[in-house]
Amino acid sequence: MTDATYFRICVLPTGISLVLFWVLNVPLLFINFFPNLNPIENWKIQKGRYETLPRVAWMVVLVVINQTIAMAISMSPQNYEGLLDLNYQSGMSDLPTLGDLLWQVPVCCYLYDAIFFACHCLMHTKWLYHNIHKVHHKSKITIGISSAYFHPVDYVFSAIAVVLPPLLVSNHVLTSYLWMSVFMLETTNAHCGYEIPFMPSAKDHDFHHSHSFYSSKEYRFVTMGAFALVWDRAFGTKKPVDDWWEKHPNGITKRMKAPMEKDGHKKD
Repeated sequence: MTDATYFRICVLPTGISLVLFWVLNVPLLFINFFPNLNPIENWKIQKGRYETLPRVAWMVVLVVINQTIAMAISMSPQNYEGLLDLNYQSGMSDLPTLGDLLWQVPVCCYLYDAIFFACHCLMHTKWLYHNIHKVHHKSKITIGISSAYFHPVDYVFSAIAVVLPPLLVSNHVLTSYLWMSVFMLETTNAHCGYEIPFMPSAKDHDFHHSHSFYSSKEYRFVTMGAFALVWDRAFGTKKPVDDWWEKHPNGITKRMKAPMEKDGHKKD
């Protein structure tokens, strides 16, 4: 194996996701601070509510830390050797066909949804939520970078749901390239804070950030999945959100009192 192989299977997958992440999110950061210049302001889910500069500054720091950890793991000799042991391919002669990609990427979406749903539900249990996952939920007004704003342990754990699907359906890195691009578009859209026409709805995950925390018994486990929320529909964890939106079609507005999360580890 050559240095080119190492670059294609260990550097490029993470590199593509990092570049796409910031290309998508720098504009979203800009319009958070300059809503008067925002061409999509009418589609904002939480009307008149924006993240503050101190919060965003800390979010950016933690996102960069997480992405640095992810890059270090991806570029490690252990990861490279492990992928070679799995007979992971990156050459032109082994490329999956268009027909292969047309089923592999959708299957990745559904596998991710199932694994993420399970991991996410686990993170909403008492100890894990208060000690690890609560960091992610400090972002009550979602902006794009909320998608990578995690406790580092949570970030690495959640990455299992992202990395595993393409390894299960294909032994070629091209599937990972395409899947990582689809995933980055989906997770940025889910956290963008805007209900953009002709795009998958971001309202459900925005609600998850504003309402779903451990001290909320009613909304502790709601909209836990991704993409079409297949598992949320199956387990009934989407219905409370649908009911809330039916009663509050305008969502959380600037004048509405947002739900408050209780601190501490009180017994419930």
